Amino acid sequence: MSLPRLVAGLLWEAPQTALGLLNLGIQLAARNVAAIERERGRVFVELRGTGAVSLGHFVFWGTVDSPMVRVNPSNRAHEYGHALQSRLLGPLYLLVVGVPSSLRVAYATIQYAFTKKPWDGYYDGFPERWADRLGGVDRPRAS
Repeated sequence: MSLPRLVAGLLWEAPQTALGLLNLGIQLAARNVAAIERERGRVFVELRGTGAVSLGHFVFWGTVDSPMVRVNPSNRAHEYGHALQSRLLGPLYLLVVGVPSSLRVAYATIQYAFTKKPWDGYYDGFPERWADRLGGVDRPRAS
C-alpha cells in the first residue's frame, strides 16, 4: 500500500482507529493478547478471553464464548466484516455501526440476566448480518 493511501485511510478512519490503538494498549496491559498479525491492511489481534470488536485498522477477536453471545471460528471473519464497514463509512462508522452493535450487546446482556441463556439472534440484525456478509460468514440464523 502506498504511503499517501495509508495516510488517507488512517485519516478517514481516525476516530475508530484511535480507539483501537487505545484498546490494544489496554489488552496488552491486561495480558489478554494471544497473537497479533498484519493482514489485508488491518492489524488482527487475537484475544485470549472473551470479546470482539473492530475499531478502524484494528480487528480484535477471540474464540471464547461470552455468557451473552456464542462465538465460533467465523468470529475473525465477522469482525473483519466490521472493518470493511469502517472503511466504507469512515467517520460515520461509530455512529452507524458502533452504536447499534453496542445496543445489541446491551440487549444480549439484559436478556442473559433474565434467562441465563445466550441470545441466539445476536447476528441476525443490523449491523451484524451486514458484517457477516462483508466478511464472507455464512451462519445459520436463529428461528
